[in-house]
Amino acid sequence: VHEPRRVRESRFTQKVAQIVRRGGRCLLPVFALGRAQELLLILDEFWEAHPDLQHVPIYYASALAKRCMSVYQTYINMMNDSVRRRYDVSNPFAFKYVSNLRSVEQFNDSGPAVVMASPGMLQSGLSRELFERWCPDKRNGTILCGYSVEGTLAKHILTEPSTITRSDGKELPLRSSVDYITFSAHSDFVQTSSFIDALKPSNIVLVHGQVDEMGRLRAALEAKYAKSASMAAAAA
Repeated sequence: VHEPRRVRESRFTQKVAQIVRRGGRCLLPVFALGRAQELLLILDEFWEAHPDLQHVPIYYASALAKRCMSVYQTYINMMNDSVRRRYDVSNPFAFKYVSNLRSVEQFNDSGPAVVMASPGMLQSGLSRELFERWCPDKRNGTILCGYSVEGTLAKHILTEPSTITRSDGKELPLRSSVDYITFSAHSDFVQTSSFIDALKPSNIVLVHGQVDEMGRLRAALEAKYAKSASMAAAAA
C-alpha cells in the first residue's frame, strides 16, 4: 500500500534537505519522462519556501527530459487543479531554482547540490557515473524514487552492501546514504481492488509485474473475493 501523497512528498523533501545541509551531494536517479518533472516541481516549490537552501543548485541532466519540459510548459490545461491554479500566477514548469545540466564536464562539483539524472536504475550513463563518484563520501546521498528490477545496481544498493562494483570492475566503498521513497505511478492493492469493485468483472488476468509480486497480488485478491462470495452466499 502506498504512503499518502503528502507523507511521501514531505519525506522526500526533508531527506533532500538533510543531505545538502550536511554538505553533501544528493543524487536522484530517475526516468526522463513523468516522474522527473513531478519531482522538479516539488523541489522548486520547497526551495521557494526555504531561503536557506536557495544557494544550493538543483540540476536535471537529461536531454530527453529537457525536450519534454517544453511540452509540460505548453499543455498546462492537461495538468491537475493544483498546477493549473499555480499557472494563474506563473508557469510552474518555468523553474526558478532548477537548471539543465548539459554535460558532466559543465558541472562544478565543488559543494552541495541536487542532481537528477537518468537512467533510474543506475545501469549506466550519468546517474551511474555520479553515483560511483559520490558513494564513498558519507555526506552524500542517493534517493531512489522509482521501481528497480532485480540485477540492477539500484536494486542492489537497497540491500545495504558495504561495497559496490564499479563499471570497470573495481570495488568501491558505499558510505553514502541510500533511501527509497517511491513515487510509482502504479496502483497499490487498495486502488486495484477498488477499481475491480467498480467494474465487477467475471475474470481477472494479471499480465504485468514480477512473478512473486503477482503471486502475492493474486493470493490477496482471491482471499478478498472468496470472502465476499461466501458472505453473499450466506446472506442469500
